[in-house]
Amino acid sequence: MNFHGIAPSKVIKGFRWLGARIGYPEKEIKGDTYPMTWAEDDEIYTSAGDPLWGESLSGLDVEKFSGGPEDHKITKVSQMNDYLGWGGAGPKPSGMICVDGMLYLAFQNFLCGGRPPHSVKSQPGSDAHIVFANPRFKLWYPSIKAIDKPMFPGSRFGGPAFINFGKNNENARDEFVYAVSSDQWDNGSNVRLGRVPQRHITEANYWEYVCAFDKDGNPAWNACLDHAIPILSIHRYIGLPEMVYLAGIKRYLFLSWHLRGDFDPDQGTDLLILESPEPWGPFSLVHFEELWEGKDFTPYCPRVPLKWMSPDHRSGYIQFSGSWGPSGQEKGYYRSNVRKFELLT
Repeated sequence: MNFHGIAPSKVIKGFRWLGARIGYPEKEIKGDTYPMTWAEDDEIYTSAGDPLWGESLSGLDVEKFSGGPEDHKITKVSQMNDYLGWGGAGPKPSGMICVDGMLYLAFQNFLCGGRPPHSVKSQPGSDAHIVFANPRFKLWYPSIKAIDKPMFPGSRFGGPAFINFGKNNENARDEFVYAVSSDQWDNGSNVRLGRVPQRHITEANYWEYVCAFDKDGNPAWNACLDHAIPILSIHRYIGLPEMVYLAGIKRYLFLSWHLRGDFDPDQGTDLLILESPEPWGPFSLVHFEELWEGKDFTPYCPRVPLKWMSPDHRSGYIQFSGSWGPSGQEKGYYRSNVRKFELLT
């Protein structure tokens, strides 16, 4: 069965859950989005949007997931008190990666505005920027007060999600760091791919983007963001994306999500999982699930923490955010969740 013209994978024959959802037990520790990376110090670092605990209640913070998938502990690393504003009215995390021991955090909504291109109600997720830190010192550069304009203006590359390749990026394919981006926070339509030399991640003029494909499907790159073309288009099915490289099976796993009501936390979510041999495709269908976790939960932002994958990369855990609506907060849903899965190869 095809999904919007995407044929089933011939490499990953299926997907199945291996247990029920596990909500983080400390219900007062709330937040969402959670882009993750497996750092050089063997910890999982992430950033939570609108973290409703500690000193920062809006904007974002930086956190650490220590331990195993079913017994991990979430702790604050950086409060990020200058990153303020609720939802689309403030900076929100979109990607994180560790390279040569340094942490890089991509966030969107630097200009705290913008119109979503595909829905009036959806959150824009535009005007992205990248900051960096040594995790030992917990100081992020540049200061948000020192940033005068976003690295990636507008919505074309408005939410960069770094492609993680393993601990400290150890399985990197080459000397570049790669990132995929949707064009809207929820229910976007297009995914674009960018790359940058590892030593220049925070310098906008070193980034380049897929701008064309030759007859054999190989990409051409261009430094002008206006020339970037989608590597994947599914109308209004692209939420803030996730992509990781599974070295054990030599495939890229791409995850996205679709809110069944635009920016509505109470109508449920669909989950989409694709795979590809290269970051730019071609993409094949692994799994599509309507009303993922049921209509009354509305999960979003699925992530694949590579530290929690099996050595052969055929099983692991998906981490995801819970509903942010009033009913979700009453039930403690607005927090991190994990669920074990298996890929059938």
